[in-house]
Amino acid sequence: MTAIALKKYLVSKINLIDDDLVLEKLKKVVDKNEKVYVLSEAQLKSIEISEQEILRGECFDEEEMDKKFEEWLNAE
Repeated sequence: MTAIALKKYLVSKINLIDDDLVLEKLKKVVDKNEKVYVLSEAQLKSIEISEQEILRGECFDEEEMDKKFEEWLNAE
């Protein structure tokens, strides 16, 4: 089914719905789909590098970061 045919089909089905709750749920689904983020190659590479660092254990938990942050704030 082409995108145009699918849209026509969905519109015809939606027009038959009288249930406000169902329509609100459909609205939420449609609204969520409007928020599409396209990442650049640099952003994707940065994420990939970060994931590899996490897998190698090259990261800090919240407690360690709090300690490092305190050290940084108190550094002269």
